[in-house]
Amino acid sequence: MNRAYAVVTAFVLAGAAIVATPQTPPKTAAPAKAPAPQTAMPPAIDAAFHKAYPAAVVKNVSKETEDGKTIYEVESVDNGRRRDINYNPDGTVILYEEELRESDVPAVVISAVKTRYPKAVITLFERLYTAKDNSTNFELGLKGAPVSEVILTPEGKWVSPKPPKSPAFN
Repeated sequence: MNRAYAVVTAFVLAGAAIVATPQTPPKTAAPAKAPAPQTAMPPAIDAAFHKAYPAAVVKNVSKETEDGKTIYEVESVDNGRRRDINYNPDGTVILYEEELRESDVPAVVISAVKTRYPKAVITLFERLYTAKDNSTNFELGLKGAPVSEVILTPEGKWVSPKPPKSPAFN
């Protein structure tokens, strides 16, 4: 019986030792880092982009699927201005958005926006080009208006949002 008692005591003490042994705290995971921007692009897009914008710095390239088709968006900065261009895999331009200064936007566009949203502050000026219909429009970001952005033609006609049915807005 003493021997059995000794074995049980040994197991109990061993268990107590295991329980009493200080555990090293689990390592906490390092904070997640934002993924590094991707700048690799297919050779056809790389060639087309650098031919059109030799001084531009590529900030990010993303591969996307729109309407079942693969496209690439190249985000860049050129002479301090942001430019985002969507390309087909063969290097043809689908569309682009280019940051502008207010002085680059036709006065008729600025006037149309200020007439429709007199209390709004214009915070963003961009040129939008779409290759499909070879159109150029202007997108303006707004604060203090019921909408955050508007799109107008170079002639000051509303593309988005559509104006109400009133002669004062046409």
